[in-house]
Amino acid sequence: MKIDSAFHFFVLFMALLTFGMPFVTLAQQLSVQAEAMNAAQRDAVARTNQNIWRIFGCFGGLLGGVGGLAAIAGGYLYEPAPPASALLGKSPEYVAFYADAYTSKAKNIQTRGAIEGCVAGTCVVAALYGALIILVVEESTSSSYYFY
Repeated sequence: MKIDSAFHFFVLFMALLTFGMPFVTLAQQLSVQAEAMNAAQRDAVARTNQNIWRIFGCFGGLLGGVGGLAAIAGGYLYEPAPPASALLGKSPEYVAFYADAYTSKAKNIQTRGAIEGCVAGTCVVAALYGALIILVVEESTSSSYYFY
């Protein structure tokens, strides 16, 4: 049985169409994913106020260990909503990638700020206790009490 060269051409063409399209689709999806993740991370850095989370962590550290842990847990558990204006007119894949990346980056910023504030508040409390101990020890050794 002799196979014509046109037959081989059509078989090769069909194989390229069958196996080539998933790679094109995957490449497009990866570019959409990269674009969405970059935009989401940029927006999360711009919109998340790390100083507020530092203040929460600092007050938590001043209240004690449980307050500091509560501030850190709050920074980790609170999920900020991505801005709707960045998602208008975008594909569902873009929206999904953007929302995941935005939430992840914003939670990272919040948690890091709460940890930094908690460490700062704990250092302030430790310094105050150290000063109090020094004052008490100095007062007890410098003044003499005479009982008549």
